[in-house]
Amino acid sequence: LRGADGASHAPPAQLLSDVCCQPVVEMPVAQAVSVPVLAPPDAEVELRVGVLTVSDRAAAGVYVDESGPEVRRCLEAYAAGAGAASWRLHVRAVAVVPDEVEQIRAKLCEWSGLSDGARPLCNLVLTTGGTGLSPRDMTPEATLSIVDRAVPGLCEFLLRESMRLEPLAALSRAAAGVRGKTLIVNLPGRPTAVAQNMRVLVPLLAHAMLELEA
Repeated sequence: LRGADGASHAPPAQLLSDVCCQPVVEMPVAQAVSVPVLAPPDAEVELRVGVLTVSDRAAAGVYVDESGPEVRRCLEAYAAGAGAASWRLHVRAVAVVPDEVEQIRAKLCEWSGLSDGARPLCNLVLTTGGTGLSPRDMTPEATLSIVDRAVPGLCEFLLRESMRLEPLAALSRAAAGVRGKTLIVNLPGRPTAVAQNMRVLVPLLAHAMLELEA
């Protein structure tokens, strides 16, 4: 380095910041943490599933629902692959409703209510849509109004993994909870976001069902 006097000077042994001449502290680079592989349980598990799409426009026929079919595709792919030895998948109910709290509540209560003997029609209900910040996005409110117990850790896990790929996932207000013997999980409305969430959620589902039935 050449100083103001024209003479050459050796560079300082320690780098200094341009704020108060304090030594520069190198910040560690954040490392992505991969999701541990969760093996299916040894026990056989029955999944009686309801898929509920919440969308004003899909319910009105403005466009064809693609998110609900994506939920089902992800479930069937896992049941035919990694979950083949333990999963017994039955999609019992599929519906599309507008973003109306009472209509959402009605479907959730119908599907999680007792139907044949002491069993609900569905022990797993996956909703898609209505989880954002729009005034019409009311799926989380409808869900939390009818569950007995919230499962916040599940949503936090899905949100954390989604944000690795999509920063706008931070705007999600999705909820999850248990009503009786049924697990209800809110998923986003876009098919690509559904696929991202399902990649993380699906391996947990059989374990959740076993706990519910315990």
